[in-house]
Amino acid sequence: MGDQDAVRRLSPRRWRILSYLAQHGSASTLDVALVCAVSRLTAHRDLVWLHESGLVRRERSAEDRTHTWWYGVTAEGTEVLRRALTPSARPVPLRLGQRPSSAADALLFLPLVEVSRRNPGRCELFQWLATMETSSWLRQHDLAQLRADGYGVWLQDGRCLRFLVHVDRGPTGDVVAEYERPASGLGGLLGGYRRADRLVPVGAVLLIAQDAEREERLQADLLRGPLPNVVATTTRQLLYRQWPDEQVWQVPGEGGRRCLIEVGS
Repeated sequence: MGDQDAVRRLSPRRWRILSYLAQHGSASTLDVALVCAVSRLTAHRDLVWLHESGLVRRERSAEDRTHTWWYGVTAEGTEVLRRALTPSARPVPLRLGQRPSSAADALLFLPLVEVSRRNPGRCELFQWLATMETSSWLRQHDLAQLRADGYGVWLQDGRCLRFLVHVDRGPTGDVVAEYERPASGLGGLLGGYRRADRLVPVGAVLLIAQDAEREERLQADLLRGPLPNVVATTTRQLLYRQWPDEQVWQVPGEGGRRCLIEVGS
């Protein structure tokens, strides 16, 4: 199928899929179904069409027993988006089509989209900014020293929580001693906030630790040196087992865990 012919046949939903892949890196069929609020079969058909048109690529790992296809935008697909945005005077997002996948998408964004879908009228992920757009948002607020993985606005039961999220990527460095592993890299998650001379304009800062031991280290650090903003932590394991709007968030100094909407209270 020719490039121009493919563009002419792009439906609004396929435009949305192409744009999502260009701004969020790669996605599975299930991810696309969640974002577009369609069935997996419909998402699969759209992705196959985009793949056959040369606008997206796909790959899967030989070690993946689920044989899941992961889709990403091609250079041709990126150029199609760029050509569509430029004449309309809409800004072309930074690094369009060149962004790596974000752990915050899988751990928080997509699950909150699904929670919103399951509870219409009760809760909604009103806004989400990917990593690049979050960096731009922070610069607009003179907070360029901060590096967050995402920004969101969560609405639930008539309440609103604006938040920044940081994902702990585990120990950093090529050689890390075993006794250093539980704390390695954690300082970078909070360093920008400690250097900031103002309150960050969000209701809460969310930290997703790699495991329970690293979450304990974060909690201890926050108790020794509290931040001006409310901070809540959780772990990847908890988010794998429960929805992120549930009682998985721990505020330093508290014994139990809070629901997401209660974190900023």
